[in-house]
Amino acid sequence: MNAWEILERKSIRATPARKSILEVLLKERCPLSYREVAARLPEGQDRVTLYRTLLLLFKEGIVHRVLDMKGTWRFCAHDSGHPGCPGNHPHFACRVCGRMECLIGSNLPFVEVEPGTEVEGKHMVIYGVCRDCLVKRTKKRGAGSL
Repeated sequence: MNAWEILERKSIRATPARKSILEVLLKERCPLSYREVAARLPEGQDRVTLYRTLLLLFKEGIVHRVLDMKGTWRFCAHDSGHPGCPGNHPHFACRVCGRMECLIGSNLPFVEVEPGTEVEGKHMVIYGVCRDCLVKRTKKRGAGSL
């Protein structure tokens, strides 16, 4: 499903800015920070429009968000007929490069809350060093021992 179809299905006006922002999230298929989304957009994109669009997409359930280790919200497209991020799963964050990945094969644990409480969200971030950074680290160590 493309960005226009997703916006239309939710009865959201498909402005060029909204479409391009959602297209970035659908293409990347991993949680992106505000800055990462902005860097992938065409020059001249209004910062306020980007911020408001990300919040709109979140409120409408088109994307989910997760806090990274630095306290930055990252946004990811939900699986709406597209093989992107469906939400309700943990994420892995690399301490070296900062990239965050969806762990789609794992569900978040069920947690019992006090009766009468309304849960508005949940997320879990597992952190460490990603495969690419480990390979680079190993090569660097190997090169230093020559």
